[in-house]
Amino acid sequence: MWWLWIVAPIAAGLIFVLTGQVDKRALSAIEAWRDALGARRAGQGKARSKAAGAKKKKGKDARPKRVGALPPPLAPVAELAGGGKLLGTYEIVPKVAYAYFVQGDLAGSSDHQTVIVALEEPGPAFTARPLPFVDGKIAPNTGIQFRKHPEFMEAYLVEGSTAAAKAIGKWLIRPLRELLCESGEVWVRVEGKALALSIYGAVREEKIAALLEIADVFVAEHGAEGGPSLFGEDEDARAARLAEDDADEDDEDEDEDEEESDEEEDDGDEEEDDEEESSKPAAKAPAKPAAKAPAKPAAKAPVKSSKSAKS
Repeated sequence: MWWLWIVAPIAAGLIFVLTGQVDKRALSAIEAWRDALGARRAGQGKARSKAAGAKKKKGKDARPKRVGALPPPLAPVAELAGGGKLLGTYEIVPKVAYAYFVQGDLAGSSDHQTVIVALEEPGPAFTARPLPFVDGKIAPNTGIQFRKHPEFMEAYLVEGSTAAAKAIGKWLIRPLRELLCESGEVWVRVEGKALALSIYGAVREEKIAALLEIADVFVAEHGAEGGPSLFGEDEDARAARLAEDDADEDDEDEDEDEEESDEEEDDGDEEEDDEEESSKPAAKAPAKPAAKAPAKPAAKAPVKSSKSAKS
């Protein structure tokens, strides 16, 4: 009955579109998420004030505030996530991260909750999405290959330019890929200095919260303005939380060494063969002079050494 997960959200979206109504449950979910995030941020602020011995002050509203539109550089990647009826755009961190909620329409778009992120540096253009089902079976992975991360390849299809495969692999580092595997439903789109992380289906508080946890790690790795916390944490608190969530953090150096070959296509095997062939002559070269040296007259030795110097 896996198909119900796809059909149900689409059917629900069509009903609301045809009746001209807005999904009130989605709006309630957005407000519940704003309240929860505001409370979490307020708690972080109180903890910092207490530690610093500051006097208690009336805190400002820590909830994400609604904004009229995304900054122009981020708008194109939001469009890639899918159109429809906009339920709201909320500023999570000024100039860095925004929450974007859409209700599907008759044009064929789906409901989705998306976090839009400004990147510190332009990233390689690509889309990473859960492997689709075809005739009830997971489709073959015809995207960019991550041969040293089979679990990821079994779950995600990464589409982008073949020429950019190596750059995509370096950008989508192993800890980020593992987060995607754990979720299994987050779409990733990178375009220039903008990133979109989306979960499709009905807009619900638990989905928004789960998406934000993943987005926070992406922001820490690639986000603009130094990658600030989406939860208002200081650097130490955030580092401690991320360390707990990432069980493989101690293997980071080893993973970075693997990244260079993770994203190469089949020609990577050919390059390895070429390296092996090129190493064979190097192994034989010292053996030949060593065998011939004793057999030649000692008087000729200086002449040979002078020739090699000239060459």
